[in-house]
Amino acid sequence: MEKIVHLDAIAIPAAFPLPRPNCEHEWISYETTKYEDIAARCAEATVVVTNKCRLTAENMAKMPKLKLVAELATGYNNIDIDYCREHNIAVTTIQGYSTLSVAEHTLAMMLSLSRSFIQTHKAMGEGLWVNANCFCQKPYPIVDLNGRTLTVVGSGAIGSRIGALASAFGMKVLKAEHKQATSVRLGYTEFKQAIAEADFISINCPLNNETSNLITKAEFALMKPSVFVINNARGGVVNEADWVDAVLTGKIAGGAADVASTEPLPEDHPFVKLLQNDNFILTPHQAWMSDDCLVELCRQFKENVDAFFEGRSVRRIV
Repeated sequence: MEKIVHLDAIAIPAAFPLPRPNCEHEWISYETTKYEDIAARCAEATVVVTNKCRLTAENMAKMPKLKLVAELATGYNNIDIDYCREHNIAVTTIQGYSTLSVAEHTLAMMLSLSRSFIQTHKAMGEGLWVNANCFCQKPYPIVDLNGRTLTVVGSGAIGSRIGALASAFGMKVLKAEHKQATSVRLGYTEFKQAIAEADFISINCPLNNETSNLITKAEFALMKPSVFVINNARGGVVNEADWVDAVLTGKIAGGAADVASTEPLPEDHPFVKLLQNDNFILTPHQAWMSDDCLVELCRQFKENVDAFFEGRSVRRIV
């Protein structure tokens, strides 16, 4: 009998319960698990299910029966993949399920920023229209996306979908080349040029050694003062202290994020300084959580685990 341990069930809303695999199994679920408790809770596990818990060489070495890690996300930077390869531990992920939702979330942020929705909504609550002497009111800037330039940093599935949606709005879309590239691929724009020309920048690349602190104060200095920077990828790709400084000092017009380098957001995180700002939108890592996405996540999870125990490879990273 397989022993399946779900370490952080709180990450999946209760309205979308994970379907149980076909194999004979015991299922143990924890709402949350601290790092120091992972090894003990998974000591007898043959399958570990997680979204964000860190599975390292240190704790997996104490899981002698582990066969499969079922990651409930597309990103897997929380798992020591090299250790899994060396010890024949399979790793599956959820793939392609959130592409449309994250792309729509990004465009919604762009529209909200460009059309001053937050400021206008607040002004309406303060009597802007009720006390007006004219049928129309424009207290804040309204900027069309049409004709503006969007630079996409990370042109995978999500970045490409964002580019397609932006093109439908009439935007010029630039795909940024890798920051350290010595040549520029066909269809791409040199990194510094791409961010310098942008009216909007959408960050969509994974977090790894090459992309950590990809955008810092040096890159903000190259941008237009009217640019909006949006990161719905991973916290840490943009240096958050530098980003907050750029917003507060007017080096850039504003931005939006659905991620942070530490989640949930700690009280001393740089983003806390922007929580009351109208030109910065922060959402709590929810871009992937549309109802449709969660239904697909549940489907893929069961398919991944069933396939593994049937000897088939489905969405395997290892």
